[in-house]
Amino acid sequence: MRLFVVNVLVFIACILIGVFIVFSKADGYTDAFYKRFTTPKQSNLIIGISHAAQGIQPKVLKSELDRNFFNYAFSSAHSPYGPTYLKSIKRKLDKTHKNGIFILTVDPYSISSWTKDPNDSSSFRELNLCLANTPYVNIEPNFFYLLRNYNDKHLNLILKKDSIQFLHDDGWLEISINMDSVNVNKRIASKIKTYKEDYLPKTNFSNTRLNYLENTVSFLKQHGQVFIVRLPVHPLMREIENTYMPDFEEKIQKIITQSDGYLNFENEDADYIYTDGNHLYKTSGEIVTQKIAEWIKKVEQ
Repeated sequence: MRLFVVNVLVFIACILIGVFIVFSKADGYTDAFYKRFTTPKQSNLIIGISHAAQGIQPKVLKSELDRNFFNYAFSSAHSPYGPTYLKSIKRKLDKTHKNGIFILTVDPYSISSWTKDPNDSSSFRELNLCLANTPYVNIEPNFFYLLRNYNDKHLNLILKKDSIQFLHDDGWLEISINMDSVNVNKRIASKIKTYKEDYLPKTNFSNTRLNYLENTVSFLKQHGQVFIVRLPVHPLMREIENTYMPDFEEKIQKIITQSDGYLNFENEDADYIYTDGNHLYKTSGEIVTQKIAEWIKKVEQ
């Protein structure tokens, strides 16, 4: 009997060691979110949806502002402003620091819901996704994330990596994709069709989300300066945004006054290159991030 118990324990230990080894292979190629849950607490954060995840590059901010930044932005499904995102931000933030810099990106979709009652937080779209079901956001490997959110076979974590996306250790999601005009125009057309036919019919402004944006600003102000940015998008995508929510600037005006500054790139939309109309290509993202850094530096003077 004793030998049987020993064998069982050895077997279980081997399984656990094997799982640990496999999970330890997860890296920036694993998916678009995993690495953000494996790094230490951070004192300077980039907050928002996928515009920010792909568009704002921490290394560029660091070169200008002489401090490390971490991109904790996800997607319009995962990280619209609300109780789930704010709770996760609180988990990621190093609260011992009081002189942080926080860049919050805003757009109509991050203060909108995909439900009949846009203010019913019990039915918000992010409740069953990774920000809600990953209680620990600073451990590596992150078993909680990989068991609940990794959608492929876990053995694939140890296979050769081959992806157009790579999530850097600083949270920036780099997209390397064919940027010839034919492919870009196809992606833009597809994205516009998706927004018009799939997203907009179910999207409604949410006062609850707007209030949580304000709550997020108020919380982060306790730990440093908060700068609000409206990133550029392709002019055709901007038309959709402005048709859907023409009073967006009015809605966030109170929050802007509570922040340390607001930078709106809307008038520069046509100056940049986009992978699909909605997201800045990395070369344009570098330029935009540099402008954000220079603007923050000027505001701080």
